[in-house]
Amino acid sequence: MASGHALEAQTGPVRAYLTGDNVLMGRQFVLNLEILGTRAVDRDPILPDLAAFAQFLGTGTSTSMQTAGGRMTVSLTIQYRFQALQEGTFEIGPIQVDVGGQSHTTDALEITVLAAPPPPNGPAGAAVSDEVTPSDLFVTAEASHARVRDGEPLTVEYRIWTKVDVTSYSLTSVPEHEGFWVEDLGQVAQPEVEQRERNGQQYATAVIRRVALVPTGAGERTIEALGIEALVRTNRRRDARDPLSTLSSFFGTRSVPVSVLSNPVTIEVEPLPAGRPEPFSGVVGSLAITAAIDRDSVDANQAVTLTVRVSGRGNVRVIPEPVLDFPRDFEVFPPEVTEAIQPSGNGLSGSKTFEYVLIPRAPGDRTIPSVSMGYFDTGADSYRTVSTGEIALTVTGEVSEVPPRFGVTQLREDIRFIRLGDGALRSVDRFLFQGTAFWMLFLLPMTAVLGALGLRRHWDRLEGDVAYARGRRAGRVAKKRLAEAQRLAQGGDSRAFFAEVAKALRGFVADKLNVPEAGMQIGEMASNLQVRGVSSETAAAFVEVLEKCDRQRFAPVGADAEKREQFVERAAAVMTDLHGEVR
Repeated sequence: MASGHALEAQTGPVRAYLTGDNVLMGRQFVLNLEILGTRAVDRDPILPDLAAFAQFLGTGTSTSMQTAGGRMTVSLTIQYRFQALQEGTFEIGPIQVDVGGQSHTTDALEITVLAAPPPPNGPAGAAVSDEVTPSDLFVTAEASHARVRDGEPLTVEYRIWTKVDVTSYSLTSVPEHEGFWVEDLGQVAQPEVEQRERNGQQYATAVIRRVALVPTGAGERTIEALGIEALVRTNRRRDARDPLSTLSSFFGTRSVPVSVLSNPVTIEVEPLPAGRPEPFSGVVGSLAITAAIDRDSVDANQAVTLTVRVSGRGNVRVIPEPVLDFPRDFEVFPPEVTEAIQPSGNGLSGSKTFEYVLIPRAPGDRTIPSVSMGYFDTGADSYRTVSTGEIALTVTGEVSEVPPRFGVTQLREDIRFIRLGDGALRSVDRFLFQGTAFWMLFLLPMTAVLGALGLRRHWDRLEGDVAYARGRRAGRVAKKRLAEAQRLAQGGDSRAFFAEVAKALRGFVADKLNVPEAGMQIGEMASNLQVRGVSSETAAAFVEVLEKCDRQRFAPVGADAEKREQFVERAAAVMTDLHGEVR
């Protein structure tokens, strides 16, 4: 095909350059990597480590095409945005990049981080004519508690403080909150701005994000910084190289992007003491429980609804299904579960409701036993148990009778016709005792009896041995939950998907270990697995999948359907390994 322009096939040299050799401490700088003759690289470039003086913020790419002498040249530029955190002069080492099967290395660079100048005098919200300093605009992260118990919720509030005019902002980096179960309370779309004094200066301030965190293990936990990029209205002198600066100078102001990081927050998490009651709800805070039926009298074989409501302060999402010992002549259907969660000043509060449909099959006076749940009371610093009272139910009517069976009916009394004539007689003993069919018929009743005895022993053990029953059903229940997660993977509800995977994994391990599903922390479950013969590699894989569920469950942006499918396969593989290793 003929063309007036030719695209250069070979890849030319690569180079790295900075947007400026000097940068103020706390401000953003950009490291650019330019590659000539290509629109893509073979793999991600290898960057030098800048952690000694800078924090990585994000990356972007751009391509350009130029025509000279009838030939077209293309180039790719990758921008890496950093925030300067340490004053001084630093070397930025070479960048290695692979293009077209060849490896290229850039030259080293040098950057100087200068101390921020003192803040200018002026009212909060006014446009400024100099660089925006760290004291003009910053973000703080404040936790409701610096020390909590394992499983006790806390909130972290991110607040912006400014003395300049911020026209808009966006989040550039969100902490992953490793070691915490996260309930995202949302980014504030329209922050409520108020005036406050801080360090002797007046600021306009507003809450821009709040999260509730529940620690999943004891120890010191660090919540990493939150990053934002704000557009700040400033007064600028005309830049001869920028044709738009004349227009912006005519109106007197222009907006410039400013990147800011919040402070990290350290939380000390103390373990729960020994002696937790059974059944333990997993709630650390306060708890109340009620139970009621929709009527106190019902006919046999008619349905009645039992509602158990558990409410309080704490992570009520972890509350398990109540343990109820219903009368033997009750048919009980799995409960319908609803949750109502809302943030509180100390973290989380809400309720979890279980609605059971019960069908009594025989008349008489019946008693629905009380429901009990244990929790850790942070106010009293001790374990407590809450219980409901017993509920009386009168069942009227009669027992439905089983239709009578018919006896053997004699259909005819005739004597069949006796065949006349000489019949051929033969000896059958040799064929009878030496044939395969005889021995199969002979052994079949014995095999059936042994099979029936084994099946009966299996049923008896299922009824009397809880650990055996839970272990036998673990795989079946987990497979059903993973199938539900597979269905949710195709939808847009990230919360429901990761919750279902976590439920499948937690329930599988709880059944295998014969321990309550709620109240067990991730580290504790991993330790118990290793005691039961699970390898450290499999236990680590279990922890990794479960912690990812906790991190991603309420992430602002969920994974796509393909990645969710892969995550379900990963969880299934971990369960397979656990099934083969648990003793």
